[in-house]
Amino acid sequence: MSEKHHHDHGKHHHHRHVAAMFEPTITLRKNGPYHIRGKVNIVTANGKVVETAGEENWLCRCGQSPNKPFCNGTHERVGFQSDLDADLAAQAPEGYEDVCGEQDLPEGEIKGFKIGGNPVLLGRVGGQFYAIGGLCTHKQVLIEDGELDGWVVRCQRHDGGFDIRTGKAVRPPAVTAVPTYEVKVEGGRVLVSRRSS
Repeated sequence: MSEKHHHDHGKHHHHRHVAAMFEPTITLRKNGPYHIRGKVNIVTANGKVVETAGEENWLCRCGQSPNKPFCNGTHERVGFQSDLDADLAAQAPEGYEDVCGEQDLPEGEIKGFKIGGNPVLLGRVGGQFYAIGGLCTHKQVLIEDGELDGWVVRCQRHDGGFDIRTGKAVRPPAVTAVPTYEVKVEGGRVLVSRRSS
């Protein structure tokens, strides 16, 4: 019993020792500051050391903090949106395009995008996202100004209709189907395949 106790004690001691030596880590807070954990020196271009707050520091990323280089929460007031976050989110899987956030398209709405130069229409029905070619096959007009009626996208020009799930023409005068595109939702982002299926 006493031997086991001694062994456990040694193990805990070892863990504490490792934790104290973690490497400095910089985390990009979403649309917010650089969060630095670990012992770092912050110096100005001419070598003056900036006093830091110990082992955790938040550095301004929006460029508008009156307390630079430190963050004081200004990014929230100015509604700072970081391109970098968009880029990180847009590490879409090979062959997919990050078109919008999941919250950007309400139920029963449609929205037009260009993917690889081609118009594509994204719609949300029953909580699911669907994407079809955005040009009406009847008169080659964009159907993004039309509306979604149940599963059917109605073209504003001549009221032709396409099933958003299959791309099939379901209302005349449209008779030719539009292409469909694979859609995935990952990390709150809507990703649409660059090629129609």
